[in-house]
Amino acid sequence: MKTFIIYALLAMVALNLISCDLRFDALPPKTVFYNLGFNFQDSSGNDLVNGIGLEEWIPANISMENALSGTVNRELYVLDIAVSDPCTNWDNDIYNSPARPGFIPDVNRPIFTLHNNGDCYLNSSFSLLADACPDQRILIYKLKIAHVFGDDAIYEFVTYWDVPKEYLRDNSKFAKCYRIEFDGNVFIPETSENESRYYSATIVLK
Repeated sequence: MKTFIIYALLAMVALNLISCDLRFDALPPKTVFYNLGFNFQDSSGNDLVNGIGLEEWIPANISMENALSGTVNRELYVLDIAVSDPCTNWDNDIYNSPARPGFIPDVNRPIFTLHNNGDCYLNSSFSLLADACPDQRILIYKLKIAHVFGDDAIYEFVTYWDVPKEYLRDNSKFAKCYRIEFDGNVFIPETSENESRYYSATIVLK
């Protein structure tokens, strides 16, 4: 009887160790997210993002004009992001992850989604694997959006980030954008209490 109890206890310990290993292996790789949204307005306060074309996430009973969110039509803009500290997982020459056998680089290019909470925001969720890239303190967003700017020129936004030291339970951490520089002006991003992982700023174009 005593031998049976010992074997049972050993089996329980082994199962616990296996389950711990499974939980550990199930964790995603360590990832840093840089989430930022842009609302653009003219000097009269008109929302310049409103009405931009969408291509996905549109419920069948909601018109394009009244949709609250969606993926912006990728033919209507160019979004390039350059990192300040180049790394093996991001190539500033192609604004993309480096090509790997079996993968097409374009599938990793940053995209814009639209969020409408009264004002329309072009949201970008940019992420980098921590094992392949150091924490980025500066990201340069290069935007070409005729719908917003009225031309096909490229406009650069220099953004500054604080990256927390600790990861969350799912191996993620969310950087805080605290400053945006554009056209000689400084903009301070904000975040609401219920969206503390997403920063946004209203950019007034003169």
